[in-house]
Amino acid sequence: MKVCIKGAAEDIKLGEVGEVCHEIDRILVPTDGSEPAVAATEYAVILARTFGAAVKAIYVDTGLEALEYPEEVMTEDVYEGIHPSIKGLVIAKTLCERNGVECEVEVVQGGVAKRILAVAEEWKADILVVGDTGRTGIKRIALGSVAETVVKGSPIPTMVVKAD
Repeated sequence: MKVCIKGAAEDIKLGEVGEVCHEIDRILVPTDGSEPAVAATEYAVILARTFGAAVKAIYVDTGLEALEYPEEVMTEDVYEGIHPSIKGLVIAKTLCERNGVECEVEVVQGGVAKRILAVAEEWKADILVVGDTGRTGIKRIALGSVAETVVKGSPIPTMVVKAD
């Protein structure tokens, strides 16, 4: 769907305000099931309903989960019998179905930010919607912010959603 608003982003002069149009048909939302990722998924579904767009939710499997200490894995919550790594995909699919939004889910392999950007390009996404961070503390400092890397590397509009 093409949506038009009055205004222009560059060199606006009051007497020359024109119409700006942007088409949003495909929304990519990466998710790890964390609170910020679920908030991003909710926004992606809202945008999809508004624009009549499709959503693709992805989980990037880095292969590092197997390297976590057993006590870390044992304390993770189980969402209705679903492993935490794909919890976000289940939530995305459910939100889309309940809101009449076309949805595709996929698990992809590789480096998180790199794979998010590659999938956005391959799927021809019109916008990316990401949570502000899925990591906290030492993991975020050591590994950096995926959201920040995606924003800096994305050639398409990227919305960063902060969880409450």
